[in-house]
Amino acid sequence: MISCNICGSGLGEPLYVSPQGISVTSLCEVYHEKTEVFFCSTCSHLQTTEISDLQGYYDTIYKILIDSEEEDQLYSIEGNIKVFRVEHQAKTLLEKIDLIQGARVLDYGCAKAATMKCLSRTRPDLKLYLYDVSSMYVPFWERFIQSSHWSTYTIEQAWFDSFDVVTSFFALEHVASPVEMLSNVLRLLKPGGVFYCIVPNVYTNIADFVVLDHVNHFSDASLLRLFNACGFVETTIDDASHRGAFVVVARKPDGASSGVPEPSANGLNQQCHAIAAYWSDITQRIAAFEADNQGTPSIIYGSGFYGTFLAACLTNLDLVYCFVDRNPFRQGKTLLDKPIVSPEELPDKPFPIYVGLNPSIARQSIEDIRQWQGRPYSYFFP
Repeated sequence: MISCNICGSGLGEPLYVSPQGISVTSLCEVYHEKTEVFFCSTCSHLQTTEISDLQGYYDTIYKILIDSEEEDQLYSIEGNIKVFRVEHQAKTLLEKIDLIQGARVLDYGCAKAATMKCLSRTRPDLKLYLYDVSSMYVPFWERFIQSSHWSTYTIEQAWFDSFDVVTSFFALEHVASPVEMLSNVLRLLKPGGVFYCIVPNVYTNIADFVVLDHVNHFSDASLLRLFNACGFVETTIDDASHRGAFVVVARKPDGASSGVPEPSANGLNQQCHAIAAYWSDITQRIAAFEADNQGTPSIIYGSGFYGTFLAACLTNLDLVYCFVDRNPFRQGKTLLDKPIVSPEELPDKPFPIYVGLNPSIARQSIEDIRQWQGRPYSYFFP
């Protein structure tokens, strides 16, 4: 029996198994294997069966935003202004954490460390350090930080009990042992030091539920249980500062504080079953829309996870004309051998369009594309 990564309880039968035996990773890679998601009734944690050889996967295969130094994910569009994830993460960190002059800051599981590079321009006084379980990102690190300030695979012993702040941006959901990671973070912090962590919120971004390489899908209850069990105190969880994510701030005790009780997990079981039903049903809805437009060239709007998932569900991908994306870093590339273009490049023809976005923003995002208003498009909304 699989055990819960948070509380160790047995998980029983999966809550969800991908119906077509096809899965999609966070990097929009299609795997011909099942996604299995389990719910822990003890601590309300959701957990996905991990990819085989997880360590090797993150060492050599998982290459996030590695095509260029500038490449980033589009966080939001405010009017005509595109806001990218790195700048939003750096801004939010500075708003939520009082970084003292000359603070020692370690980014744990940093990948390209783009947020730290952005932070270095805003706060050049900070002493920044990097750690990751892969060496493939070193060429990015050496452009802005000295080699004595980074480590790969193993943590430098001299770093323990030395950091004012440890950060983690979308890493904890990937690890098979979050308890081990948080125990390491606690050892790295000075007494009274702060851990700042962002993880997906599956309840506001339901795509997280079926991301194959996200082993952990947290609730506020399972997060608090994890942080309390690992010895952190004064843990706060913010679900508003970063769309579709939890921002967690916790402190290493200095002998003067106590932990926070775990909140009730009442109702989460029903919510998780509803999310599982959504992902089981959506394949049938996609099939029905495809059948209604049989033989007609179609478009997929969004070249991220949702768009890739929609494409993987189609019976005839050859009829997809292209992907459309407003992120300039995506335009000009290909996904599943289809070009990715801007909305302005799409011809004024009666295309059926699969909208591959978070359901909470999908309709508004389409309405915001002024060039498409009045065009004879038909839409599939997730």
